[in-house]
Amino acid sequence: MKRFLKQNIVILILLNSGNLFNYLFQMVVGRAMSPADFGSFNALNSTMVIFSAPLAIVPLVIARFTARFVLTDMGMVRSLLGRALALATGLAAVAYGLGALALPALQSFLHIETASPILLMLGVMAGSFILPVPWGMLQGLQRFTGYGIAGASNACFRFLGALLFVWGLSLGINGALLSSLTGIAAALCVNFLFLRDVVPVPSSPLPQGLLKEVGTYSVGMLLSSIIVMVLGNLDMVLVRHYCDAEGAGLYATAAILGRIAFYLPSVLMSVLFTEAASAKESGRNDLSSLWLSMGMTAALGGGFALFCLIASDFVVHLLFGAKYVAAGPLLSVISAAMALLAVANILFVYFQARSEFGFVWFQAAGVGLFLGLTYFYHDTPMTVAWLLFAGIAVMLAGSLLWLLGRVRARRADHAGA
Repeated sequence: MKRFLKQNIVILILLNSGNLFNYLFQMVVGRAMSPADFGSFNALNSTMVIFSAPLAIVPLVIARFTARFVLTDMGMVRSLLGRALALATGLAAVAYGLGALALPALQSFLHIETASPILLMLGVMAGSFILPVPWGMLQGLQRFTGYGIAGASNACFRFLGALLFVWGLSLGINGALLSSLTGIAAALCVNFLFLRDVVPVPSSPLPQGLLKEVGTYSVGMLLSSIIVMVLGNLDMVLVRHYCDAEGAGLYATAAILGRIAFYLPSVLMSVLFTEAASAKESGRNDLSSLWLSMGMTAALGGGFALFCLIASDFVVHLLFGAKYVAAGPLLSVISAAMALLAVANILFVYFQARSEFGFVWFQAAGVGLFLGLTYFYHDTPMTVAWLLFAGIAVMLAGSLLWLLGRVRARRADHAGA
């Protein structure tokens, strides 16, 4: 347990330092560009994020199967690395080629006059296909210092690239995208530095039917991840659709700040995922790592939500100015909802690591409740905020009950044996 706690602290510091560099990157780029260019860059960046959104599950999938193979044969870990890199590189080339073919349509839709920013954006997207493979392997091998440094180095070198290409050389949008490529290249180098002992290992044959198993597992992971992403973003869309523009602006302000309660502790899931996957493969059912992760998440996310409850007006005034102070009450509710979602997400990650996807029904129930009630009750942004809270609370309660049911069933099976 001491090792598990130490790993969480390392990840919390390193990955959140990466988040800080991401924020500094946006500040440098925003100050060095005109508003029009800054808007174009973020439109390109958002387009890339949308197209590559399914890749978010790749590190977890790689980590899940690495955690299995490392218990029996490092040769299979080496084979997984080679196969996954070859597949990722092939998909990256196909994605880049399809994007290049769609270049005129992308230029027209995004109102980009020259082709070079879009070609660079496609390069960043191609790099995003490859980077998750070695990064996920570090997670599966429980090399969390390397995992954290690799994650932070991407953001750090992206920021340093912005200082050089955008601030120093005044390359504008192209410079910002070159900075992103620099971050990816640096992160790949760091990843392989920490995997240098794996590369020379002789490859061993992978188990029969692995591709089918990976595909089935990925479907469950993708579905669960999409539901969490929907709950973390759809509320702003619905408020903009149902409420007046001023109310939507206040809600967006509160939502941006309130999501800190989710993102601040979310880095802890990396350690829990690998610990739970390793325990599953070893036949262990110890829940101590789960309870510790949930406790740390509740302390971080809940602590931020409590601070927002006490000083929401001060937080909004400090960060956004006096004209947004009316968003304070919304911040109190949304931050509490996001803290609940962070705790629920720890449960989801635990189930994902154990390849137990029955909890998705409770995820779907929470989203369905939120969407259904919002359809009928959407008079004010505060109403939507409370419905979001209710949907997440139902999801968390259902998942906890399902966990307790699984634990009771395991104990019954063990007693019967």
